[in-house]
Amino acid sequence: MKRITRRVITLCVLLAIAGLGVVPAAIASGDGEPADSDKAAAQPAATVVAAEAAVEADPSIAAVLAGKDAAVDATPWGGTAAEPDGTTLVYRWSAAQATAINEEWPLLRSGDETPVAPHASSTYRIRASEVSALRVDVLAEGAQILQIVPVDGETRFTLQEQTWAPFSWFPWFTAKPWTLAPIFLAVAALLMVRAWRRSRAWNRRLPSMTRHDRQFIARLAVLLFLLAGFAWQFYEGWYAATGPSVGSSTTSADSLATLPLLLIPPGLFVAGLILELSSAPRRGSWGLIAVLSGAASAYFLASAVTGATTNLNLSYYILLAVLALISIPRAFSAGKMGWSRNAAPRYG
Repeated sequence: MKRITRRVITLCVLLAIAGLGVVPAAIASGDGEPADSDKAAAQPAATVVAAEAAVEADPSIAAVLAGKDAAVDATPWGGTAAEPDGTTLVYRWSAAQATAINEEWPLLRSGDETPVAPHASSTYRIRASEVSALRVDVLAEGAQILQIVPVDGETRFTLQEQTWAPFSWFPWFTAKPWTLAPIFLAVAALLMVRAWRRSRAWNRRLPSMTRHDRQFIARLAVLLFLLAGFAWQFYEGWYAATGPSVGSSTTSADSLATLPLLLIPPGLFVAGLILELSSAPRRGSWGLIAVLSGAASAYFLASAVTGATTNLNLSYYILLAVLALISIPRAFSAGKMGWSRNAAPRYG
């Protein structure tokens, strides 16, 4: 009986010793789990801090935020192999501190709410007023700023310009696009007077071969301009439709409501190409193109002045004004010679 009692006591002591060894191990393992979770939570915090440091180091953003009591909201994104880590920072300040901006900033070509790889971006000149919030997307790798764009805060901002190269290189023109209008009007008046005087004297003398050569070169230059203008309009329309749009607007290039407006200028250029390749005078048709081109040019100038200035309305405004200037002499001419030297001159 004593032997059994000693064995039981010995077993209890061994169990007690084993229990004392397990408890510290369990405590140690329990302390490890909070350490891992704290480390995981510290990674987004470090990303946010790095993003804020990158924003503060950017002089254009620092100039906008200077003197403002801005509150910042941070939203991490990514974190997978396909989508690298990044942070979206939104700075907001009071309506009393609403400001105007005129900066060249990058915009993501995807235009998505959350940046998506490969994060392709283009530089745009953005000019807006009544801005009270700013969004900045920062890629964690290298603290690279992907996008800087104004957003609505306590005030609703007004977009005045969103241009890209080459128009963004000339802020003095994009801010006042009407500066070319007086030049176009003066040249149009001179062309009308000159064409009218030449049309009255055309029937009194036969055009010489030298004049024929000059006319051929001029017509060839006009054809090249019409082809280049059509190609440029197609490029600008495609670039605007596939690129980002600051703010929300029903008149953006990717809106169905703007499709007729986008097709009218190229249609006028195609009509001009057909008429220029034809040997018939067609003075009435050229006159109609001159009137429509002038009216459309004035419309796109008004849209650039009263609304948001973009490469699209600036391109249409300039190209249509030049097309109107080209059409004026043809509308007043008494006749037009053919493309061949042997073609008989046509008189009206």
